[in-house]
Amino acid sequence: MMRLAQVISILGHPIFMPLYAFGLLIYTNPYINMMVSTGSRYFIITILVVFTITLPVITALLFKLFGLIDSVFMKTTKERMWPFVITLIWYYTGYQLFNKIQVPQSLNLLMIGTISVISVAIIITIRWKISIHMLGIGGVIGAIIGISQRFQFDHSLLLIVLFLFAGLIGYSRLKTKSHNFQQIYIGFIIGLVIEWICVLYL
Repeated sequence: MMRLAQVISILGHPIFMPLYAFGLLIYTNPYINMMVSTGSRYFIITILVVFTITLPVITALLFKLFGLIDSVFMKTTKERMWPFVITLIWYYTGYQLFNKIQVPQSLNLLMIGTISVISVAIIITIRWKISIHMLGIGGVIGAIIGISQRFQFDHSLLLIVLFLFAGLIGYSRLKTKSHNFQQIYIGFIIGLVIEWICVLYL
């Protein structure tokens, strides 16, 4: 069971959440699908892979190489702070590139929500360790709910699957003793609410 929990933790890593969210919305919501051309999809995916996955991973590896963190998993709040700040810069750069290729407003708002979630995570990390995994999956669910309401499109089946996935991620974080229940629950709620507000009301 421990091995399964570790696999779920990897699949549910927050670094993949923006790619999951954008991919799900582009390919399951017909309104967004019509607004995003095939060429734009390739640009969006490329920007996400580079600025929300590749560069943050390189940042973590460089911090580890220079002895600034003990592990790329950043298990303590002290280790998380500066990698999070630099990751925030990468995300903001990706957002600016989205503006240049005229990504639909709803997807731009999703990115703003993600940047907001990271910003809140940085502030919380000053004093307390919160589950970044649950912030991530909570953000994806919040974005899907917000988009569903914004376009009046039923994403119920997708949301059921995502809530089940969130439960598995939460279980994996408990099983690996990475977080306690409070850190998991609060992380999920904060991620969901912030992303939902940004996507629906901004």
